[in-house]
Amino acid sequence: MKSILKDTNNSEKLLNMVSDTLILMDKDGVCVDIAIHNVDLWFIKEKRLLGKNLLSLLPSNTYREFYPEFKKVLLQKTKSIRNYELTLRGRNYFFKCIMQPYGDLILCQYRDITERSQRKLELERKNRELFEIQKAALIGRWIYNANAKEFSYSGQTGIMCTEAEQSILLSDYLNFILPEDRDSFSNWLVQNLKGNMEESIDYRISLDKKVFYIRLKAFTRERYKDGNVTLEGYIQNITDIQQRRNDINLLTHAINNSTEDIFAAHEDGTLIFANRQFKLHHNLNNTDDITQLKIYEIDSYVRNEEEWKKLAVSIKNGEKKLCVTMYNPLPLYPEILAYESNAYCIISDEGEGTIWAFGRDISQRIKHEQQIKRFSQILDKTIEYLPAGIVVKDIKNNFKYLYRNRESYNREITMQEALGKDDFDFYPLEIAQEKRRQDIEIAATGQEMHWITEERDGNGQSLFLDKRKMKIESNDFSPILLNIEWDITDMELMKRELMVAKEKAETSDQLKSAFLANMSHEIRTPLNAIVGFSRIIAESENTEERKEYYNIVEANNERLLQLINEILDLSKIEARIVEFSIAPVRLYPLCKEIHDAHVFRCPSDVELIFEPSDEDIRIDSDKNRIFQVISNLIGNAFKFTTHGSISYGYHQEGENIIFHVTDTGTGIAPEKIGKVFERFVKANNFAQGTGLGLAICKTIIERLGGTISVTSELEKGTTFTFNLPAKIAKEEEKEMPETVLEESGSTTNEPKETTEKSQAIPESSLMKTILIAEDTDSNYILIKAILGKEYHLERAKDGMEAVNMFVELNPDIILMDMKMPNLGGLDATRIIRELSPDIPIIALTAFAYDHDRKAALEVGCNDFLTKPFTQEVLKETIKKWVNK
Repeated sequence: MKSILKDTNNSEKLLNMVSDTLILMDKDGVCVDIAIHNVDLWFIKEKRLLGKNLLSLLPSNTYREFYPEFKKVLLQKTKSIRNYELTLRGRNYFFKCIMQPYGDLILCQYRDITERSQRKLELERKNRELFEIQKAALIGRWIYNANAKEFSYSGQTGIMCTEAEQSILLSDYLNFILPEDRDSFSNWLVQNLKGNMEESIDYRISLDKKVFYIRLKAFTRERYKDGNVTLEGYIQNITDIQQRRNDINLLTHAINNSTEDIFAAHEDGTLIFANRQFKLHHNLNNTDDITQLKIYEIDSYVRNEEEWKKLAVSIKNGEKKLCVTMYNPLPLYPEILAYESNAYCIISDEGEGTIWAFGRDISQRIKHEQQIKRFSQILDKTIEYLPAGIVVKDIKNNFKYLYRNRESYNREITMQEALGKDDFDFYPLEIAQEKRRQDIEIAATGQEMHWITEERDGNGQSLFLDKRKMKIESNDFSPILLNIEWDITDMELMKRELMVAKEKAETSDQLKSAFLANMSHEIRTPLNAIVGFSRIIAESENTEERKEYYNIVEANNERLLQLINEILDLSKIEARIVEFSIAPVRLYPLCKEIHDAHVFRCPSDVELIFEPSDEDIRIDSDKNRIFQVISNLIGNAFKFTTHGSISYGYHQEGENIIFHVTDTGTGIAPEKIGKVFERFVKANNFAQGTGLGLAICKTIIERLGGTISVTSELEKGTTFTFNLPAKIAKEEEKEMPETVLEESGSTTNEPKETTEKSQAIPESSLMKTILIAEDTDSNYILIKAILGKEYHLERAKDGMEAVNMFVELNPDIILMDMKMPNLGGLDATRIIRELSPDIPIIALTAFAYDHDRKAALEVGCNDFLTKPFTQEVLKETIKKWVNK
């Protein structure tokens, strides 16, 4: 059989039946040929398009999409298939255009898809409408498979359901249902699987700690050959509906239990609703049918039918009966003085009006108002005679006066005359403007303003006023501005007198501290002789007896010296001249040094323990002061510990170094533990000490940037803890001379044990010469007793003699006292240093402060010893510098 489709004679007929309209365009978009097939549109006509530039005929929106594809096909020789929208004469057309190269031309196949596109758009619109309906109604779709025991669901319920289909096993879904609803849900599902699908079911599920109300309804049941049954239906989130129902029930319960009388009635007066309080006040039982009663028949708010009708008409016409006060409204309850009532009319869809009325007992309010009026009169009289100026302004009424008493500015103006006026009515312009600026600022910020000002009274005398301005706000009234001014002239004058007295007291206190500091020299000088000669006596004949006496003398001497040092430290604290030398401190060697200094003073049956601590920690602090604090704490523990141990150490916690000293002693009574850091407070009045040590420790630690505390338990022990900033030292720590502990002023410092015995007396020809500048005979005799066997000594009794003897004798070393007649030690050292820069000069003085040491070193002293000193320290210091 001859092919019909391949027969060229049939081509035109076939093209008309199945082909698209063909348009041939040149590179500029001009239509050079057109063959119209399967389209009957007014704008697809050969006479309209042939020879025309089709690009210029396209609407701008279509052109912006079409032209890039046209150029791509033209330049890249590729094929383009796209859908376009064409808007002509206010109507939208849709067409598919297939463009492909045809030599130097472009062949376009035009296929009209307007109808199909419009159907698609309509379907999309319907789907969107359905989606929005589902979303608004919180509805979804579900299918239950009985064999799989599985729900599949999707939709817009707002809980669990989404647009994408999901599945959940029945057993898992039952876990979401509240336990009390599971049985009813399971029974409903069984009935629907059997074909009983008439009823829907409401139940609750718990999700994300919230309870939701769900309604399920099946509308399709299908049974398959294999016996499987599927159900299909809708699911709706009815939480909002149920909550509204609950709210209505709650509202009804609240109204019924309100303390107000609430009732509703038809326009003709027939009662519809009455709450419990209303029934109680009108002797109605809960079982009474109130719909058979008229409001005006029960001796209530209205007395007759005519009065009720007038009230109903006025309320229905839009008037609200607000704050209508009825006195003695209930004859059966004479204790109710008055009722305040509000009434409203609610119109139903049928146009019928329902009157709702709310009545409240205001008897208590009336009583309060009467009491307030009484108090107001009392308050007015009280304020009238107060020695204070009181002004109240209304912020929202341009700061007009609400109140002014007679003590205010312009006292001749009465309160009645001032009401309704403002500051501009009484003050000069500049003063009024400043007051208005203050008022506006306080009204805007709400910040209270308080100041004290000095003014002049009518006689030109000073007048001191304490002024306050504040904003007062309340929900009961509009904001007001309160201005109070007190005359504090007498108080201010007394305050100034007290300030003068305080300054005098502080000056006296500083003079006392200066006196104590100066007395240190006078006390230390004789003590030096006592300590020195006591040691010599102990080493002479009758050794045992003298040794016993020496121990007694030395023990009492230590206590006296401790008292002196603590009083001196206290004087510096009170005079605010506590001196600190901040430098890099290595804590481990310092604590080891403390151990070596105190281990031999430790009581018998008590062990002094330096606990393992970080050997690498260094901080910037005052080594001498840290030594002093730890030594004082250890010394304090010695007094109260008779067995066990005394341990101390440190560790780092964050930005702080934590030190502790712990003993196993008697402990501190709870009532005294909070006062141990106060001056002259002693935990045990029978123990030795002044009660100043812990107060000084607290001051030192606080000045170093730390804190100190104590914990204790009676008969178990005490722990003192203090912390210092863990600031890492940035410089290498400088080794301090052995004498630094003597210089710190701490009375707990112990001399290091001498490691070498005194050498035999050298021959006189080899003796070194020491020039001793000392004006006190006993001190010189003591030095001579200590050094006379090893060195040749020469004495100068004042500074001038010391300078002359230095020139004559050329000694090997000089011991220089600081306080001497004629010429002091500092000046003498300065002169000698000009004559010889090399001669070793050691300051030997009772002035023990850091600034004294600094002054001595600045004028040229090589070392600094304080009185009293020990034989070992003096000998070691002389030997060090003589050998150099």
